[in-house]
Amino acid sequence: MKGIVFDWDGTLADIDEREVYCINQALATANLGPISRDFYIQNYYRRAYEVGSGPRMVLEAAGHNETIDFDSVYEAYRKLFTDTTGKAKLQHGAIEILNRLREANWKIAIATMRFTRATIASELSSLGVDQYIELFLTREDMGFNRRLGSLKETVDQRVKLVTAVLEKTGLTANTTPLVGDSWWDIRAGKELGMKTVLVLTGFSSHNDFSNEKPDLTVRTLAELGPMLLS
Repeated sequence: MKGIVFDWDGTLADIDEREVYCINQALATANLGPISRDFYIQNYYRRAYEVGSGPRMVLEAAGHNETIDFDSVYEAYRKLFTDTTGKAKLQHGAIEILNRLREANWKIAIATMRFTRATIASELSSLGVDQYIELFLTREDMGFNRRLGSLKETVDQRVKLVTAVLEKTGLTANTTPLVGDSWWDIRAGKELGMKTVLVLTGFSSHNDFSNEKPDLTVRTLAELGPMLLS
């Protein structure tokens, strides 16, 4: 049976509107903000080769010259993000490609570098994605509950996560594409011997990752579906 592994944030899920809302609401608890869309893009996406998570980097940049209790602001953000799964959205063509792959009897899995499994599960359910997938795994499933310490560790943890997905689904690396929006998806996939697909959404809509040499680059998921099934 054919199979495929997708990233979640930025690849299947469009998180920007929700992220900006939660970041601004969290900043408001410290009487800061709101940030602009350009500020968000610059600090969330265009620092792709820096160590750190997007929302934390945006919040740190917004409060850089202020005396605030950053931990309280970040916890406010995390709670807001957990409580706003109803604001989750899908990328253009996401349901269509999942439906077509499922109809063609592909095994579909999701490997996300986000931590909290329960939040992801709620998003998958509310967006109707759970009916299409065999499995999803998060960093929480891997027992990795601290901040990533280096770019190498980012790739190493991505490799471990995708490896676990392959093992649990019975899929083999050399016949299973890994679809993502970031440089670490491409590097991890190549390390595992998978075909890598870069979708020009999420991180790759604001960065040029062509030097990572993905096997295939597509503008949208809608463009990818016919290529996989041809």
